[in-house]
Amino acid sequence: MNKKKYNTKICIEDEKYRRLAELILQKNYKVIKLLKNDQRSKVELIKYGEEKLVLKVPLEKDRRRWQRLLSVFRGSSSKREYENCNKILSKGFLGAEPVIAIEKKAGPFVIESCFVSKFIEGQEGNFQHVKEIGKELDRIHNSGYLHGDSQLVNFMVSVHGIYLIDCKLKKNIFGKFGSRYEFIYLEESCPEKIDIYEKDDIYYRGAKLLNTYLHWWGRTRKKLRCKHLLK
Repeated sequence: MNKKKYNTKICIEDEKYRRLAELILQKNYKVIKLLKNDQRSKVELIKYGEEKLVLKVPLEKDRRRWQRLLSVFRGSSSKREYENCNKILSKGFLGAEPVIAIEKKAGPFVIESCFVSKFIEGQEGNFQHVKEIGKELDRIHNSGYLHGDSQLVNFMVSVHGIYLIDCKLKKNIFGKFGSRYEFIYLEESCPEKIDIYEKDDIYYRGAKLLNTYLHWWGRTRKKLRCKHLLK
């Protein structure tokens, strides 16, 4: 990142990570393993001293023009993830501990960003953990919140409990309707049906109807886009 040409903003939890922020800006940090690298994002397991940390770069979101426009008002997705991780921890849930968020700006627009969090020792949620994950999802709902992306893989299972990953933790203004929808979304990420939530009430039927409609609309948009490209 060129500091002379661009304005750089750093959010940091502890000054001991200031040097790490400088190394990231210089692209001179130690990578242990590349965890993900596609058009959407790049995720690396990195080392700083004796600590293992996770560095995430939201490539797709940083490139989108409308996201850059919105960044003037709400900052980058990296900054929002940094703030949301702090929110998750403050509400008494387990989640990734934020370390650094870096924004590279051209004028008022964020054009590049990254987020660093502490590495969680555990395993990605899978079907064998669905009951424990369901209990944690219930706890989120009973606290008045929604997970925001309740797929199995967005929960990390550790000896310390269930960690929330890629969680938006938004206020649940939809009540039981919102809760049922999140369980339907969780079930869709499972290899088979689950019986850990209520499926015999008006809230489930309404949430299921909305879910069916959204799937239909998604397929329809895709077809329309393909037809447009073929013209």
